[in-house]
Amino acid sequence: MINLRNIPDDKTSLDAYEVEHNFQSWSYQPTQSPLRVVSAKGVRFTTEDGRERLDFSSCFVSHNIGHQDPRVIEAITEQANTLCSFAPSMSTRPRALLAKMLAEVTPGDLSRSFISLGGTEANEAAVKICHQFTGRRKIVARYRSYHGGTATSMSLSAGDPRNWAQVLGGAELVRAPNPYCYRCATGQQYPNCNLYCVEHVDEIIELEGGGEKVAGIIVEPVTGAMGIIVPPPEYFPRLREICDKWGVLLIADEVMSGFGRTGKWFAVDHWDVVPDIMTMAKGLSGAYVPLGATIVRKHIGDRFQEQFFSHGATYAGHALACAAATAVIPIYQEDNLIENSEKMGTYLLEQAMELKDKHPSVGDVRGLGLFVGLELVKNKKTREPIKALNAKIKSGMNPKLEVAKKLGALGMMAMAANPGNVIAMAPALIVTKDEIDEGIGIMDKALEVADAYADK
Repeated sequence: MINLRNIPDDKTSLDAYEVEHNFQSWSYQPTQSPLRVVSAKGVRFTTEDGRERLDFSSCFVSHNIGHQDPRVIEAITEQANTLCSFAPSMSTRPRALLAKMLAEVTPGDLSRSFISLGGTEANEAAVKICHQFTGRRKIVARYRSYHGGTATSMSLSAGDPRNWAQVLGGAELVRAPNPYCYRCATGQQYPNCNLYCVEHVDEIIELEGGGEKVAGIIVEPVTGAMGIIVPPPEYFPRLREICDKWGVLLIADEVMSGFGRTGKWFAVDHWDVVPDIMTMAKGLSGAYVPLGATIVRKHIGDRFQEQFFSHGATYAGHALACAAATAVIPIYQEDNLIENSEKMGTYLLEQAMELKDKHPSVGDVRGLGLFVGLELVKNKKTREPIKALNAKIKSGMNPKLEVAKKLGALGMMAMAANPGNVIAMAPALIVTKDEIDEGIGIMDKALEVADAYADK
């Protein structure tokens, strides 16, 4: 064994360690190291080659308040100097404060939280709570969804090719359609569609045993990694009615769409709907320290004063992570970031619509707040996708990844490596009009790569 305090850290050595010893997420393992990031500030980051680049994805929709905010760094440092962590059977000041903050900013009577370390853990906890509260096993999940990389969460991620390698488990799973108006499952057009996407959920629950068998349904209010799908305005109020009819719990996965991303504190706020369980991560701590949370309505939380809560984790309510979140959450309020997300999101969507008019490869543009997607097609009239769904898990390049590569060469990162045919633009909530113009200009040039694959 070598001296562990003197491992070489020159560029060549670090590149070798990345290739030989590290697993790269959701990919064939590369034969050369990815670019190494050395610093970041605001909406920009700097790579080892000294080049400053624009982060137009908030690092996969997580750094909502931007990189390296000194207020958060100070809070983390102060907490690290006091108490980094302790066993979750004991209270800490950051955990208690965060639980109260979450009860304040979430809608309705959502009030009791289990605080974990990320979005997939939050969704695992949500399913367990749903099972334990109802005594039922079946969970409805929608196609074209992504709920995380651990066993149950990945099982729930229906229609995502990354799910195909997963041995399904953790719940009895039932599939339902997504409110994907651009590619309606019945070939209809909104609003003359009778809202099949939600009315069919009512039938699914009935056919699966109704309130005697179905415990809950988990949904992303705005579908994230699988397409930036924004539902029609009637969708969520009707889904709430259906869940209430059958006594089925509604789980809102706000891991991506929460904390101002869509121009409201949470995406469900656009439709004045209170879910029974809400999950969150990413913007919860601004990704400064890994953190997730699962919050439930008061009557659900109160049940577990008399019923054993069968879930837990060594790092539940981690003090350092909670301290980061208690510094981040007030910033949304104090800096008017949610209002800025709404305003700049409107502008970003307008500019993205111009890209649709200009590029034959852009079939649809949709979004809410600073969460805008460009769907790439081979043919605008037929809406033929530019690549097959399984291209993500096949070796070799594909048109969308070539766009991602071009974006990198032009000095910008957007969310282009996700499955499906949608490139997501999700800059931090601090973004300015000039920075949006810069990002749109770069995207305009990168889309020329996709245009080469489209029918003119």
